[in-house]
Amino acid sequence: MSKLPYNILTISWDPTLAMDKPDFGDAQKRNIEYGQHVQNIHSITYSKQSLKLKDKQLSDNVFVYPTNSKNQLIFVSDAYKIASKIIEKHKIDMVLTQDPFLTGLVGSKIKKKFGIKLLIHFHGDFFANKQWLQESWFNYPMLWLGKRVVRKADAIRVMSQGIKIKLIKFGLAESIIRVIPTPVDLSKFFINKDQTTTKDKKVVLSIGRLVLAKDFPTLIEAVKKVRKIRQDFVLRIVGGGPEHNKLKKLIAKLDYIDLAGYVDHDDLPLEFQKCDLFVLSSTNESFGKVLVEANACAKPVVSTATTGAQEIVQDGHNGFLVPIKDSQAMADKILYLLDHPEKIKQMGSNGRRLMEEKFANSTKKIIDFWYEIINDNKKNR
Repeated sequence: MSKLPYNILTISWDPTLAMDKPDFGDAQKRNIEYGQHVQNIHSITYSKQSLKLKDKQLSDNVFVYPTNSKNQLIFVSDAYKIASKIIEKHKIDMVLTQDPFLTGLVGSKIKKKFGIKLLIHFHGDFFANKQWLQESWFNYPMLWLGKRVVRKADAIRVMSQGIKIKLIKFGLAESIIRVIPTPVDLSKFFINKDQTTTKDKKVVLSIGRLVLAKDFPTLIEAVKKVRKIRQDFVLRIVGGGPEHNKLKKLIAKLDYIDLAGYVDHDDLPLEFQKCDLFVLSSTNESFGKVLVEANACAKPVVSTATTGAQEIVQDGHNGFLVPIKDSQAMADKILYLLDHPEKIKQMGSNGRRLMEEKFANSTKKIIDFWYEIINDNKKNR
């Protein structure tokens, strides 16, 4: 893919972009990869004032500017000021925002002031989603804001077809919405043979940031139900986040649950390879990258039937879908797989083939979408 002569400005909600040691995910690596296909990327990201993060250069043409804001609302003003200074020094061809809320509001202000095309990403399942609304009172005003900001977008990228359908029902034009999942480097997770070591206990794995939306309490409750029938397994939870202490108390007397903490993204393939099956208990997901990664390692998955998971999991083929917050249904499927090792192998193989067919690296699709948006902008000048 040849490098395009474009300068991209992004407004992000992910402070790990500016951290020397990110505590989760591979956002820095993805931005470096995007930078290999354009002239420059300038990323403004929210960060708390207490973090005292400094401007960071991820590569020769990818620059990160943390806002170090006093609070989330002041972030809007802080980000806009930084963006204005960047635009004064550099010709910006497009502004991209991580969501339709506060980052989207910043993007819409930039579009209005400087006439730059606006691309809004939906990295979550927000519209017509009661589960997401119930996570925090703050989500109610954010939904009100998002429904107004999203109408300012020139283009929208969503992670799944289900989100696209919701936005069309909301009244947005289908022509401006593109379904492009988060890039997954499947080659990192494909293995030539089963490298799972012989062990006394089977391993049920779950990976995710320790936040309310991942609903680990339901997973823990499901595993407690399984434990009443089988004792030859452990649950390994990988990830860091604000719910760590709460979950630690929840499993204090459960020696068959390992709260492993943060693991670098480069080491995740080994985590998947050592497990027998993977479980995701989220209340909402716009995609579900870890499900793709687990299947790529030929491991079957049990997932709640979120909008994103329904795009990845073919129930009974490469895994199982269960109702959100239904610990009994989740326990039943975990137990079924533990009782049927031949199904673990079969569904894992099915998953690997399916991931190869459906979710090859989508970086090219993203860059091509940028090209379309920017060139449409030039045609209309």
